[in-house]
Amino acid sequence: MDEAIMFGHEDEPLEEQGEGIENPWHSRPIDVHRWSDHPEFIAIADQIWEEHFPEEKAVGPNPKTPHRHQLRVLILDLYVAWKEDPKLCIGVSMSSNYWDTNSRYNAIHISKKIIEIIRKLSEVGLLNLSRGSYSGPKGLGNRTTRIRASAKLQERFRSAKAGRDDIVRARSEEIIILRGADERLVEYEDTEQTELWREELRQYNEVIARAF
Repeated sequence: MDEAIMFGHEDEPLEEQGEGIENPWHSRPIDVHRWSDHPEFIAIADQIWEEHFPEEKAVGPNPKTPHRHQLRVLILDLYVAWKEDPKLCIGVSMSSNYWDTNSRYNAIHISKKIIEIIRKLSEVGLLNLSRGSYSGPKGLGNRTTRIRASAKLQERFRSAKAGRDDIVRARSEEIIILRGADERLVEYEDTEQTELWREELRQYNEVIARAF
């Protein structure tokens, strides 16, 4: 099962479980570093954008990553989860404080706009959604919101003339990870040593990738 990098802090209110997801604990964290320029995946994301976000107007400074592209990242991760197991859910924070576009662990700069996108996709029946729960610090039932491609979105996936191999990872994804004592990701300043480690690890990963 894919492991995804998470960043930020969970702070979600207690909410009731949604329809369509039988086991919200059968899940993995959202992976914000999926990307594809395959025409089929672009077409799926663009069609959804035009159908459900046609009149959006930019307010304030331009986002680091266009909202349309943030939707594509989400669609790609939903596709990967669906290919692995149609019942597999993706855990995602619905707290606006969580989405830090300046984090080194958020290479594609996914913003809090993703929350609005997820809610809209759920509203129009493209996502199954089970709302997150929070009962206090270290509560046993605490979890993020869970999402999964609905039957309607799965039909779009099935009709796509593209596959898992057409989805790659963002080259700018951080691969030198620093965690604190509580296992949360920690931001850091680069040094000559971290830059050397990053380049060596990237070369090693490329050798492994070419072997398969």
